[in-house]
Amino acid sequence: MEEPIRVLQVVGLMNPGGIETLIMNLYRNIDRNKVQFDFLTHKGLDGIFDDEIRRLGGRIYKMPQIRNGNKTYYFRLFIYIYALKEFFREHKEYHVIHGHMTNTAAIYMPIAKKFGNVTCCIAHSHLTQARPGMAGKVTDFLHRLVPSVATDYFACSEMAAHWIFSEEDIQNGHVTIMKNGVNVEKFCYRPDISAMVRAELGIEGKLIIGNVARFKKEKNHIFLIDIFQALHKIIPDSLLVIVGEGELMQEVKERVKRLGLEDVVMFLGVRQDVDRLMQAMDVFLLPSLYEGLPVVGIEAQASGLPVFTSTEVTIEMDITGHVKFLSLELSASQWATEILKCIKTYQRFDVSKQITQNGYDIKNTAEFMQEFYLAKHNHFINSLS
Repeated sequence: MEEPIRVLQVVGLMNPGGIETLIMNLYRNIDRNKVQFDFLTHKGLDGIFDDEIRRLGGRIYKMPQIRNGNKTYYFRLFIYIYALKEFFREHKEYHVIHGHMTNTAAIYMPIAKKFGNVTCCIAHSHLTQARPGMAGKVTDFLHRLVPSVATDYFACSEMAAHWIFSEEDIQNGHVTIMKNGVNVEKFCYRPDISAMVRAELGIEGKLIIGNVARFKKEKNHIFLIDIFQALHKIIPDSLLVIVGEGELMQEVKERVKRLGLEDVVMFLGVRQDVDRLMQAMDVFLLPSLYEGLPVVGIEAQASGLPVFTSTEVTIEMDITGHVKFLSLELSASQWATEILKCIKTYQRFDVSKQITQNGYDIKNTAEFMQEFYLAKHNHFINSLS
């Protein structure tokens, strides 16, 4: 049997997050006898998914870390460039790289083509704007160079496409919108599982507001807490369940403590059973400052949950008709009022057919990407003959 082709996924760190969850969903569902994933990570640390990646046959390579928390060490850029050159000199087996980390794509893609055998560089836009401050300004500048160094353009939504790629490229069909597929069967609403998880967590008989996100500025956790406080005043039997970790977690915990909400806000940390936890929720709340197209939003809908998010999130996320977009200019009390209006009449049900019909089943996404990778690899092989 022929060896599978190896595709290099360029990422930050393989910890649970929207981008990383999408990549792992793809990895679990492709035919690994035909296509195998390897990972070029950029945080210099071990990731939670690393063990699973290795079990599935993947390799993980670490690049020198340039950014640590909120601080960027620009002097390390030279070390990073040297490491990239050495890596692609040593690894001529990669003809296709999939760049999910676009902020340094203008650096690693030219190096991959010059020092390696890479002929296909996929630039995949997952966001709609850069972080604030100097790092964001540098990122914005580097993003302007991405279309000139990438060979193929991908985005998770129209908004994410417009962030990096030109209107001309989008209108001419040069940008592929790859839907953030999820495991529909895994997230499908099951009342028995919902009851079981509620019992495990000791939260029976409560109104459960859920959130799954890294503790980063763009996820707007402080406003999330304020919304819940306003809602909790009206419904004392309510509980906020937050899944995730990150640099701002302690700040959010301090806010919870100041507001006297310690007994009604649960911090569950990083979990790999998000599908089960969503079964126990009643409402999913994601008041982000900006997003590309959040995978958790699709997962929440696949679980049959009503979703409340900000108008800064692309309307493309609404695939069930049960997503409410609210302005961040509204008060926390106004958000709470809208949530309360919804739960009075909302009936949760199985929406798996709707998710699949709208193209968000990971099996379809994985099949598309598998054929794309194989076609690019075969084009390279044919060019040699």
